[in-house]
Amino acid sequence: MSTGSRSTSSSAGSCIANLSARDYSPRFPLGHTLHPTFIHTYRLCDELGSGGYGFVMTALHRSEDVEVAVKFIFKEKVPEQAWVEDETYGRLPMEVMLLSMIDHKSIVKCLDIFEDELFFYLVQELHGSPWCKRRSRAAHKHASSDISIPQPPLSPPLLSPSASEVSMADSEPDTPPPSATQHLSSVHVHGPETPLIERHLGASISHSEKKSPPPSESPDRPYYSRRPSYDLFECIEQTKHKRLSEKLAQYIMAQVVDAVYYLDSHGISHRDIKDENLVIDKNFKVKLIDFGSATIVSTSEPRPYYKLFFGTSAYAAAEVLLKQRYQAAPAEVWTLGVLMSYLLTGMSPFPTEKDAIEGRVVLSEVPGKELSRTCLHLLSRCLEPDPTLRADIKEVRNHPWLQGALDDL
Repeated sequence: MSTGSRSTSSSAGSCIANLSARDYSPRFPLGHTLHPTFIHTYRLCDELGSGGYGFVMTALHRSEDVEVAVKFIFKEKVPEQAWVEDETYGRLPMEVMLLSMIDHKSIVKCLDIFEDELFFYLVQELHGSPWCKRRSRAAHKHASSDISIPQPPLSPPLLSPSASEVSMADSEPDTPPPSATQHLSSVHVHGPETPLIERHLGASISHSEKKSPPPSESPDRPYYSRRPSYDLFECIEQTKHKRLSEKLAQYIMAQVVDAVYYLDSHGISHRDIKDENLVIDKNFKVKLIDFGSATIVSTSEPRPYYKLFFGTSAYAAAEVLLKQRYQAAPAEVWTLGVLMSYLLTGMSPFPTEKDAIEGRVVLSEVPGKELSRTCLHLLSRCLEPDPTLRADIKEVRNHPWLQGALDDL
């Protein structure tokens, strides 16, 4: 394998499609051109979503005729502490590095990486089924008063304005441990400066469901289309009471917990687990996405403490709400408890921030459909306000409520 290979997006080489980025999405700056090898390999289609660091579009692999998801990451928006230095590929966002080394059935796979002057292109498997949107996501994040259920509405706790979505450890390592970096060579980066490294995708996408190709490209593309969401939030919205049955919640949680257990065993914390960062298909198979807030530490050393908050306020752990120094792993388990509540009730488990700090769980149940005792026990173990007493991910994974569901995976 070649090493250290990069090329500019303006490098020589014929391309069968228009390189003008603005013709594919208005989110690209005027005058920006796409990497020629990327546009030769993939045909950009619809937008899937957007976030703080970039946006996601679908694309069709031209020779394999398989759809993928492409996350365009704005280089200038990646926080300083979210970069890592690799001996072969140079400076990379943490998200790019992590997804290149992760391999788990419930985590979206990285297939290819490109780079130009403004963006990293993170090409990933496209997982999930389209779920039609029924209401705004802002309402879900900051209030749940418009959920149509017979019980009184509950609002998830909000952090005070002094909280931050950027986190930094007291002793955050400049680079990941060697065991993480050595796996980076399995994904090649096409980027600005020297000849390209070619990436062979056949083995990665041969088992994916093939799609019909989108309409042919036009240099004057008049419309920008948006796909329905594939995420768990919109899936929940399709149910009668905006909540899932306990059995289905078990099945979904078993997959998520197994993914978090895998990440934790490698020293990785996602730090923004929520229903919007889980894509789900018609068979209720889920995959964790969006590692923009993730971090990695050595598993042979004590886990560091963080001062600032990373993630989504409605999922913030008690110690975060108290503005205490916190560890990522216990806070991650707390988010699993909040996710359980959203799956089972459609709402936050806490009416107020004070309830969250004190671990006072208030659930809204459908009349005649009480949750099982084992379910409530796991919920209470995840939402224990004292992080030193809270369940760890091993206890969660081995909990009786998940055992049957895990056996089916």
